[in-house]
Amino acid sequence: MSAFSRSAFVQQLLARLRRDRITPRERIYLIIGGVTLIGLLFYGIYSAAASYLDRVNGLGRLIHQKEEALTTLEQFRREYVQIKSQVGSLDERISKDQGNFSLLSFLESLAGTTDVRSKIAYMRPQAAVPVDQYREISVEMKIENVTLDQAVRFLSAIEQAPHVLKIKNLHFRTRYANPQFLDVTFLVSTYEKSG
Repeated sequence: MSAFSRSAFVQQLLARLRRDRITPRERIYLIIGGVTLIGLLFYGIYSAAASYLDRVNGLGRLIHQKEEALTTLEQFRREYVQIKSQVGSLDERISKDQGNFSLLSFLESLAGTTDVRSKIAYMRPQAAVPVDQYREISVEMKIENVTLDQAVRFLSAIEQAPHVLKIKNLHFRTRYANPQFLDVTFLVSTYEKSG
């Protein structure tokens, strides 16, 4: 059926309606067609509304995800700023010590002030190890026949030094002859800029 013939059919149908010369069969077709048309219209409206609500819900979830990501990013930014500040502070302390700090001399002097100089079994400088833009300079040290209090005071003095020092590989061993005394072996590291 062409568009022209459909238009003519509709016009004929409307003309009959106006004249009330519609048969019961045509009336049923009109009711069924009207109900179908209204049903399709409601279905279209429902589908559009459901699609719109799904899209709104999806965007709501996306907004929530992006807000969480933004919160996480802000936490990372704060941590980055804090770490950058700490690195800047460490870098400043390392630069201040550059050239005028000797780890061996410092440890020997500190051992004298904490009364463990006579207890030093050995102090062995280690090969410098490159770490990013720095060189790690280490000394392996062993103090023998010390009390726990003496060991703790000496290690605390190293930790609280104004220089950038790090204690690694710490081992305590009790003396066989007298368990009240300890042998302590550890590695002390400091850093200096490479180049």
